[in-house]
Amino acid sequence: MKKTILLGALLMLSSLAGTFAQEHNHRNIKILETRDQMEETIADPAQFDTRYSHNKLRLYPIIASETFLDGHKDIGRFTLLKEAISTQKITISETGAASQNNLNNVNVQSNMSGEVSGTVNTLFAKNNSQDTIFIMAGEVVKGGKQDRVIGQDIVLAPGEEKDLSAFCVEKSRWSTKEGNGGKFTDYYQVSSMDIRKVVTKDKDQHEVWKKVDEHTEKNKATSDTKAYTNLENSKEYQQKVKAYIDAFGDAFKDDERVIGVIAVTGDKVIGVDMFATHDLFIRSYPNLLHSYVGHAITNGEEVTITNNDVYAYLDEILRDQEKQNEVIEENGAVYEYRNKKLHISKF
Repeated sequence: MKKTILLGALLMLSSLAGTFAQEHNHRNIKILETRDQMEETIADPAQFDTRYSHNKLRLYPIIASETFLDGHKDIGRFTLLKEAISTQKITISETGAASQNNLNNVNVQSNMSGEVSGTVNTLFAKNNSQDTIFIMAGEVVKGGKQDRVIGQDIVLAPGEEKDLSAFCVEKSRWSTKEGNGGKFTDYYQVSSMDIRKVVTKDKDQHEVWKKVDEHTEKNKATSDTKAYTNLENSKEYQQKVKAYIDAFGDAFKDDERVIGVIAVTGDKVIGVDMFATHDLFIRSYPNLLHSYVGHAITNGEEVTITNNDVYAYLDEILRDQEKQNEVIEENGAVYEYRNKKLHISKF
């Protein structure tokens, strides 16, 4: 009897220890400092590493403890959307019939010509491979009857099919082109932070269009179809992007503790992205960087925010485990996979 009780207690403690190792709290998650950080070190804003700065953007690397990394090491490896599209491991296509009761669809149709079939705010995705595919809210896919931005994080298991929340980022086209048959055959980048916020939190198509117009007009990238992806045809914009990419490109690949960043411009935090593993972060980072850069180029200012304000932003996320998801989801999202938080985004 005593052995049974002892075994039960040990199993409970083991379970609690495993859960604690997965928690996003101050013991497990910190902002990188210029000094060496041990697990027991209390974060000191005066020591925050601010060298990852260029022009109107600063990134604060977020590092995880060994216990956190160990607690997530078995979560698996994912193929990202860009690779999945380029290797045809995923098929993304238009889906459904247009609903006359859907206000977003009605307003889209009033700006389009030609036969309408498909639903603006829903796409259909099929995993054609044996890989597990991770799709992130804010990623932009090209093709179909209009380019779209994905509105949710999602994981597709091998062979799995799912509908995807999506929003139009090409207002004045509603027809297939280049013989794509309604499929999305190309990948753009992760959209700017303000667009990600609208599709994740507000879920408002008209606000998405307003943000798209703001980015393309300010960067002299307007087009007949009012496509967000026309930014790639603006030489001036792309030169600015290149300067940021050159400054930040490989910044975090060699520090296996880094699982995310806090992005700031002016006196504001524009957002945070945290992943369950260094591998998922570092492979997502090249596309994700465009989200921070796009925001900084269009709406950024010289960085003046204090480290204390950045600490307070992270502290709001970490300090209360019971209310953590609620706090994040006020202006962001938590995506859980296998009972672990695979990706946290907050704006």
